[in-house]
Amino acid sequence: MLYSTYSGISMRQHNLDCVVIRRRKEGWKIDASFTFVVKDKQDWKSAWSTLKKRLPRWRNCVSMSLSFEEVLSKSSVINASLSEEEIVNYVHEQLSNAILTEELAHDYRVRKLLNDEQKFDLYICKKETLTHHLKQCELSLDVVGWVLSDLRALSREIESAYGNRGDGFIEITEDGIIAASLNEPSQPMIFDIAGQSLAVFSESLTHNFLNLFADRDKKSITLLVYGGTDRVTELSNLLIHRPEFKLIDVSHTNMGQSLTSFMTGYPALACALGAYHWSKAYL
Repeated sequence: MLYSTYSGISMRQHNLDCVVIRRRKEGWKIDASFTFVVKDKQDWKSAWSTLKKRLPRWRNCVSMSLSFEEVLSKSSVINASLSEEEIVNYVHEQLSNAILTEELAHDYRVRKLLNDEQKFDLYICKKETLTHHLKQCELSLDVVGWVLSDLRALSREIESAYGNRGDGFIEITEDGIIAASLNEPSQPMIFDIAGQSLAVFSESLTHNFLNLFADRDKKSITLLVYGGTDRVTELSNLLIHRPEFKLIDVSHTNMGQSLTSFMTGYPALACALGAYHWSKAYL
């Protein structure tokens, strides 16, 4: 289907958030954003019913995403151009090697590289987990994504406004940190920071980023930062005397400021952009 709008849904703690975006010549426009506070079953039912009435009904891609720990991703470069049948066989081979005993659900993307090479990205989750989320969301979904891919998609949109200068991103919540490179193939960095100062983790975080870009002639590493104001400020203060790092608080960018409440809205915005990138096979 040819979509004209993308609606991302985020469910975190006691909030149900949704952001509706539309692609324009001058860039993305946020058509609408909704926030519902939900504390019990009746609140959930009322929120879904209201949201269903407010969402665009025509050519609208509705999406939500699985959390970081619910998805296993595997990336590889194939030194040949595979046929559709060969790709299916390759997927089955990779699934058989997954260290999971439960029934699995999966999806994948294949992108052409230079010299007939193909970049293969496989995403795996437990089918029970996917079924649970589909039942919890009382809407018909077009895309079920992954929060890590969502943040990567949003970061790419943000960095384009800065002349493609973004090297990675960091999401800081009260409980944890997820950080990843935007350019170098690597595993994301995960830290559990519940109830702790960021000073305990900042050295490991910066050390890992420096190692990722050790082979590149870079004077500084630019990182896009998402999260609560207090945590972002705390990290900025810790790195204020580290000129090799440049932090961009996404809440202060044009896209960040277009959200009524950045802290609650950016996961839903990222989800909508993730669905767009997935539909265009950009991930």
